[in-house]
Amino acid sequence: MIRYRPAADVGVIVHDDAVYVARLPHGPIVVLAGTAAVVWRAACGEGEGTVADRTAGSVDLDSSAIAEAVDGFVADLVARGLLVRAQDVAVAAPSERDPREFAP
Repeated sequence: MIRYRPAADVGVIVHDDAVYVARLPHGPIVVLAGTAAVVWRAACGEGEGTVADRTAGSVDLDSSAIAEAVDGFVADLVARGLLVRAQDVAVAAPSERDPREFAP
């Protein structure tokens, strides 16, 4: 299982169905809505399998049908410096929130 987390200099705000992401302090702000927000949450969330596996349940598609697109999108987020791989990072207890993620 590969998980991701926001990069150290990235701020995240989750509001309704959208995820607002920005490299701090200068941005730009990237607005992830719809499927993009679903993929972000799957990339950073708990669960078994690949990011495509975790995304598939939310979009009612087979993971093999979306794997290439999901992997490409996550690779783009990593290339922009918004996400980093977190498979070696200890997972926080459910009661602990990432201090970079703010929910109004």
